[in-house]
Amino acid sequence: MLEFFRRHRGAFLITLTVIIIISFSVWGGWRGFDADSQRQALPSDHALTVHGKDYTLAEASQVARSLQFAMQHLSMFDLYIKLAGLGPQDGGFGQEKLIGTVLTLRHVMQEAGVRASDKEALDALQQLPSLQVNGRFDLSQGQRMEETAGMYGLTKDDLLDIMRLKIGLAKLEDLVAKNYTGSVIAGEKQYASSQQVLKVSTIAFNTDDYKKDIKVTDEEIKKAYDEGKENYKTAEKRAVKYVFFETPKDQDKIPLEEREKAKKALGERVNQFSDAVLKAGRAANLEAIAKELKEKVESVPAFAQDAAPEALKAEAALVTAIFELPHKAQPVSDAVKGDKGWYFFTVSAVEEPKQQELAEVKDKIKDNLVGQKAAEARTKAVNEARDFLAAGLKDKKKIEDLVKEKKLTLTALADIPNASPPAEVPNAAQIAQAAAKTAVGQVSQAVDTDKGTVLVYVNAKELRKSENAATLRKQQADSLSSQEREGLFQAWFARKLEEAAVKTAVRTA
Repeated sequence: MLEFFRRHRGAFLITLTVIIIISFSVWGGWRGFDADSQRQALPSDHALTVHGKDYTLAEASQVARSLQFAMQHLSMFDLYIKLAGLGPQDGGFGQEKLIGTVLTLRHVMQEAGVRASDKEALDALQQLPSLQVNGRFDLSQGQRMEETAGMYGLTKDDLLDIMRLKIGLAKLEDLVAKNYTGSVIAGEKQYASSQQVLKVSTIAFNTDDYKKDIKVTDEEIKKAYDEGKENYKTAEKRAVKYVFFETPKDQDKIPLEEREKAKKALGERVNQFSDAVLKAGRAANLEAIAKELKEKVESVPAFAQDAAPEALKAEAALVTAIFELPHKAQPVSDAVKGDKGWYFFTVSAVEEPKQQELAEVKDKIKDNLVGQKAAEARTKAVNEARDFLAAGLKDKKKIEDLVKEKKLTLTALADIPNASPPAEVPNAAQIAQAAAKTAVGQVSQAVDTDKGTVLVYVNAKELRKSENAATLRKQQADSLSSQEREGLFQAWFARKLEEAAVKTAVRTA
């Protein structure tokens, strides 16, 4: 799992940031909802049980805010990925699961006598790239980080606890799996695979080619509408009023003293507004609080989530929070961190989804039906072609003759290094993966692409020569051992999670 995240780190981190903001927004201000009594949950309410010990919503929220801060402001993505990899693998990055994993980890560390000293934690904190300038810890960066942490209700000790968790996890991993060494044979196989160059040709089956002959009747369209009527509704729209606390602009052009003063003032305003919202609870009124604190209220008319107004278009996290907010139970949101600053908002009006008539969605339904029928025709053609080619190759016939007989097009691709498929070759990664599993002189299983499906014919597989082969072999062996150690540790920790018997006691709204 961790290896997958590393390969797709770029795209994954963008998505992950949004997930974390959404996942933890509920925990930040005690906006829970007790499912049995239908009352608003309180900080002192029971949230989780881990190893027979009960934790309150306040304690759970402290963990959540720490993790959110570590991700958003300390860029500790690797810690989050490791924790997600340790958690239950049956439902993504749920907040309760992640918090339960952290509390279990702390228990296991204490049980095993694993800890990080204050000095270790402080040194690790100061070595984070986000707190350094020109490769050295910068005191002003540290002070700014502490002030930002204060907006999350966190102290310097909480920041050190984050580092203790990271250091303790590494020590625990060493304790459990450090002495494990991967198989030499497996290492050689991985080296050969990574250094392999694939010489392949493809046979493409594009969906659009099958759409040309597809016919859809009015009766089919009406039937599809009647069967899926519930799916044809307008999008929900929400109107909001909000208070915006803008982050000072052009901070690098402002003298340090003025910059720190402006940030401190901003933090005080955000905290003051947040305190007022929390104090008012379900009786909170955005406009009344803003009037009392002399803050400006902005408003935007009702909009759909995929059509945000210009003022909010660049604030993806805010727009998501607007449509996630349980507005009936929570009249005013918690503080939402956007790209331009901090926001508090209230949902002032909701336009519920409305049923669309057949005439409104007829063209959409027709396009869907054409797409479905074309996909079915394409799949049938792919299966027939593959069976035909496989049988012909088994009879020692040449691929060129077979594709000609079947009136298919065989397209030779540039050589593809198995370990690093070239980005300029469409679907190179999927093609390489399929080719690696296919014998030379054979046709692969179907490979889905953005345009349809391709079959891959493997002309040859060659081991790329390298002057530093010995170094690469060692790197591959070390990498494999590291991956397998991670797997061993995850399996060991999975047993610890079972022993912890994590239970969630309060459902959040």
